[in-house]
Amino acid sequence: MKLLSTLFLFLSFPLCGQAKIDLSNKATISILTCGPGQNELYSLFGHSAFRVKDEKNNLDKVYNYGTFDFNTPNFYLKFCRGQLLYQVSGYAFKYFPYQYHNENRWIKAQVLNLTNEENQKVYDFLEWNVLEENKNYKYDFFYDNCATKMHEVLEKSIGKIDFDYSNFPKGLTHRNLIHSYLPKNSWSKFGIDLALGAVIDEQAKLKEYMFLPDYLAAGVKKGSTHQKNLITKEKYILPYRQLEKPKTNFALSPMFVSIILVIASLYFGFISKKNNPWFDIISILFGVVGLIIVALWFLTFHTTTKTNMNLLWANPILLSYPFVSNRWKKHICYFGLGCLGVFVIIAVIGVQEFDTSFYLLAICLIPLYLKKLLPFKV
Repeated sequence: MKLLSTLFLFLSFPLCGQAKIDLSNKATISILTCGPGQNELYSLFGHSAFRVKDEKNNLDKVYNYGTFDFNTPNFYLKFCRGQLLYQVSGYAFKYFPYQYHNENRWIKAQVLNLTNEENQKVYDFLEWNVLEENKNYKYDFFYDNCATKMHEVLEKSIGKIDFDYSNFPKGLTHRNLIHSYLPKNSWSKFGIDLALGAVIDEQAKLKEYMFLPDYLAAGVKKGSTHQKNLITKEKYILPYRQLEKPKTNFALSPMFVSIILVIASLYFGFISKKNNPWFDIISILFGVVGLIIVALWFLTFHTTTKTNMNLLWANPILLSYPFVSNRWKKHICYFGLGCLGVFVIIAVIGVQEFDTSFYLLAICLIPLYLKKLLPFKV
């Protein structure tokens, strides 16, 4: 959804300082919805932007929320910690479709049914927003992104809008919504489900669905403002084409890797009588994953990585397992079994939805715990 668009930032500089324009009565403002891509993770969810066109004033400009400056000091650290400020960029529309054309993605324009005065208010707000002192904002994937900026700008400019939610499926969570755009059994889905916590498993309000460009376009299509339809017409700037979701090679998928790990754990736990470092390796691996979850939860400003119950199976305490005495190993195993019990309860009552692979990975730990705690021999 966010664009890696240094080019866009460069192109915006000549346009940001232009004199204020009074729009003609022929001016139009459109919401642009760009279809999902296939390759980069950020492109899987689509994109939204504004277009202001006024031939009498020789104006055709796009306002693109979701760009950022790669020259920001400590760029990668701020990005990882959720402190990176995103920007709105204004530049000539002719440059906008280029990327989407190359990626075989469609662009649909929904022309807003606004009066001349309302067009001017929206345009003036956008021009104010792209000024150097106003262009930065704190990005949030679910609550403050390119799509939510569309209705935010309109409501700040022209007042309350009645969106049409009649075609929205009811009762979905934010996790449900993003899952519909992710390939099943993919590393992208695995990574997102691993990093994001239970906070995204609460039922989303219908307006909150519009953090996704497709839902935004559906919500405004039959929406209204001041007793009139919000959209006067729709047209495709780049033709609609349905791109298939990228397919996952099962032999390289999270599910396959998890199955292999389960088989290996069962073998080394209950069949093999030789001493081997398998459970030391597993404990270190899961402990490192747990450290990452802790860092995302407590050491970043991301709102969606909080309350992550994946810590119940990927626990940082496991890092110490290879290096402590047998007595402490048993304490770790008792604690780990208790955490797995809570993990099952959390899953059953639906506090957090877990990827199927996570259940398999949790099973990997059971032979480790039981072999240390139970005095039996196979």
